[in-house]
Amino acid sequence: AFVPPSTRTDYICPMHPEVVEEAQGSCPICGMALEARTVILEEENPELDDMSRRFNFSLMFTIPLFVIAMSEMVVGDVFLQFAKTWQWIQLLLASPVVLWAGWPFFERAVQSVKTWNLNMFTLIGLGVTVAWLYSLVAVFIPTAFPASMLNAHGIIDVYFEAAGVIITLVLLGQVLELKARGQT
Repeated sequence: AFVPPSTRTDYICPMHPEVVEEAQGSCPICGMALEARTVILEEENPELDDMSRRFNFSLMFTIPLFVIAMSEMVVGDVFLQFAKTWQWIQLLLASPVVLWAGWPFFERAVQSVKTWNLNMFTLIGLGVTVAWLYSLVAVFIPTAFPASMLNAHGIIDVYFEAAGVIITLVLLGQVLELKARGQT
């Protein structure tokens, strides 16, 4: 059933909009009669709250994940002897982002495939799943890949940061969209 939004009536001066009173009367500046204005009170948006919580959570994991993944480009081979350890750390940082923070996107992706209405969530679900699963196999079963896929350091490249960053950026987009929609 439709529930109309809560409202409140304020009274403003047509000549001085900064004058806002709670009751009818006249403007203290110019003396004109105040006009009624109905204000819609914002209601809580549980979807915005959920997406904001997921975004903040994912951001805490994605920033260090991104820094670790991109550190080789900044500091070079300084951490080379710990390359396998860094992959495990990336796995630990990316997994909560993908599996918990990104869960609503996977639900929407599955629904879009079931109804054959492919959309943005289909692409997000597919891209993140492939990046995360590929990286998971690279960490747990690196021998499943041909030797030609080994990088210069003798390990298989992982893409956990891609999965985490995609989820975090899409969550940011959802939060901004829900905030904008709530303000219209």
